[in-house]
Amino acid sequence: MRILWNELKKILTWKMMFLLVLVNSVVFFLRIEFYIEYFPNGSGIYSYDIGVEMIDKYGTQMDDEEFLDFKEVYDLQVKEADQYLQPLKGFVDAGIDSYEKFNTYDWGSSSEEVYQLRNNVYHEDKVDTFWELQERERLIEFYEMKEVLPGFDNAKQEKRYKELIAAEKYGVYPSVAIENFREFITNVAIAILFSVVLVISPMILRDRSRQLLALQYTSKKGRNLYKTKILAGLVATFIVITSLLTVYFSIYSLNKTSMYFDIGMNTFIGNESWYDPTFYQYIWLTVAAIYVVGFVFGLLAMSFSSIVPNTMALIGIQIPFIIGMLIFGMRPLIKYFILIWNPQWLAPTAYNTMVVVSVLFINYLWKREKKRDIVS
Repeated sequence: MRILWNELKKILTWKMMFLLVLVNSVVFFLRIEFYIEYFPNGSGIYSYDIGVEMIDKYGTQMDDEEFLDFKEVYDLQVKEADQYLQPLKGFVDAGIDSYEKFNTYDWGSSSEEVYQLRNNVYHEDKVDTFWELQERERLIEFYEMKEVLPGFDNAKQEKRYKELIAAEKYGVYPSVAIENFREFITNVAIAILFSVVLVISPMILRDRSRQLLALQYTSKKGRNLYKTKILAGLVATFIVITSLLTVYFSIYSLNKTSMYFDIGMNTFIGNESWYDPTFYQYIWLTVAAIYVVGFVFGLLAMSFSSIVPNTMALIGIQIPFIIGMLIFGMRPLIKYFILIWNPQWLAPTAYNTMVVVSVLFINYLWKREKKRDIVS
């Protein structure tokens, strides 16, 4: 344990912690802060509020009877909009004395004066009723079309979609919270990926550069230090991932989306999935996915650190893997990894392959180190 602790101290130095904070600060302000500070954003505010109202009134699913109640609320707000428009001379002179006429008016050919009145409603006066009516109309449309089949890429997608309809798991709740989480967690995954590679990469190369391995390998016990280094690297990877996830999820709690946690993923609009977790369970699935990606890149970093001659080569050999993960891996393996628009086999196969390859690679290097000739 003492050797493991010493190896850990060599990895998690104060200098490395400073670099970790620096890198994560940059990634946070460039890619994560927006999804915390500006949530909900724009018209998403009304989507968020109506979603919370639906959860409070109807629970985690809305049936036909509850939908009628939702439409009654819509009708009441239409009357509010009528009462707002009728005293406004500019609208009345243009023949717009009701919300129905406002909604069906040909704004593309309206006079500049009347169009400005419309802008005042949405942007100057920011009349909540009109914004909320837009969102309620969108939700009503989704509910009324809940059993309409979209286009599919293959028969499996269509079969799964029909299974969801048969189970009455319709996508009728606003997706503003889940979309915000997806953007947040994808960028967190990027920050953690960079952090793991940054911390783990130099751990073995540093000892090789100082010729410490040659000294250690003069004894049988010293040869086993390689295994201890790998174990220390895995523990350090776990510490880095867990610490960063703790910090980032503490920040994410400011978004106040917990009221959405019991909603099934398939109940959010446009989120038809191969599986049926709740939002809360989906968060844990993404956390597990991030741990897998983090450990895979940690193992790869240790492997490359064992074979490259210098720091520049260490950085260069990892760049294609990191860029490949960012471009081709983040969307299907983190952001949308359970949606039916990705093949069901893709995420499990990719994760299993990455784990097996990285473990086999590090195992090969461990066997090579045991037989390594330190004289030649």
